[in-house]
Amino acid sequence: MTRHAKDKAEVVTLTEDLIRIESHAEAPGREAEVVRFLAGWFRERGIESELEPVEGKRANLLARVGRSEGKRLLLCGHLDTVPAGSMKDSFSPRVEKGILRGRGACDMKGAVAAMACALVALRGAPLRGEVVFGGTVGEETGSIGVRELVARGPHADFAVVGEPTALRLGLAHKGLAFIRITLTGRAAHGSVPHQGANAALAAARLALEIERELGAKLAARSHPLLGKGTVCVGKISGGTRPNIVPDRCEVEIDCRTLPGGRDLLAEVERIAERVCAEVRGVSAQVALMEECSIVPHVPLETPASSRLARAAAEALTALGLDPTPVGLSYWTDGAHLSANGTETIILGPGDIALAHGPDDAVLVAELAQAAFLYAEIASRVLAQ
Repeated sequence: MTRHAKDKAEVVTLTEDLIRIESHAEAPGREAEVVRFLAGWFRERGIESELEPVEGKRANLLARVGRSEGKRLLLCGHLDTVPAGSMKDSFSPRVEKGILRGRGACDMKGAVAAMACALVALRGAPLRGEVVFGGTVGEETGSIGVRELVARGPHADFAVVGEPTALRLGLAHKGLAFIRITLTGRAAHGSVPHQGANAALAAARLALEIERELGAKLAARSHPLLGKGTVCVGKISGGTRPNIVPDRCEVEIDCRTLPGGRDLLAEVERIAERVCAEVRGVSAQVALMEECSIVPHVPLETPASSRLARAAAEALTALGLDPTPVGLSYWTDGAHLSANGTETIILGPGDIALAHGPDDAVLVAELAQAAFLYAEIASRVLAQ
């Protein structure tokens, strides 16, 4: 067993420092100031880091300890958050009754701080391989950071992604597809609707068919950790005035898929073609929305028997925590890592129910435990 990051004050202080730095889509420079701060924080502790260009001036941050020979473990955390929204004093962190509050405390600056502290604790440890901290940009807006990390490297054999799991061992999550169906018809005066082709009418029928047919197909399968797949018609928009036959209408849907699932675009295209055949003069175009097309939002599934999952279960047990695997309701960057050959688990402090909302917070105790767990997992999976 190696030396671990047990200093609760250090991980809490670092989390607070990160929360104070706005790093969302509306902030100047987005994640740049967080990257500069963390690079300096590592340098003060004898760990050099490097920038991996992503887009414009945006860059991932990489820091390493251990030996380049052997296996490589990636501790992966995104550096961006959502904007403040309705959260008050969102960038003024405070600890109240053992709870640290502030935007990103849960998702996921707490995990980033715990990973950074774990890396410092592992410096000089007898590892048969390398531990890399990968701070990525843009997870909340399409995951361009993890896309570049996969494309440019360093390739990792194992990865722990620190999304909030309340320190449960996440081995699976659903895939995500946001799909937009654009229906095009022909405008006409509302008093002579038969002279037009009503795109909104086709959209209404399409929404019902998607819920009925695609919903039934997704619900026909079940996963032991994830349950059933789902579809939700989230938005219908079109038309200009009540007395004009709408010549355009869009339907946007949210699909959550299981590992080994079906080709959803093809399924939606078939339903749309059938509906359009019933509404004269209307055609449909089906496409993934940008949020899911930048990076394929595939499902994640890692066997409990895998080397990394076993090491994580042992580390959780050593800390007196529940090692039973769980499935997650949300998508993570981990699926993209896994799809490209990296054995991946999701494990982080915080409750996902608090992420993005006005009560964004994380237990102080979980922050310290997370730092211990990340270091312990590394020492087990890269043991001499």
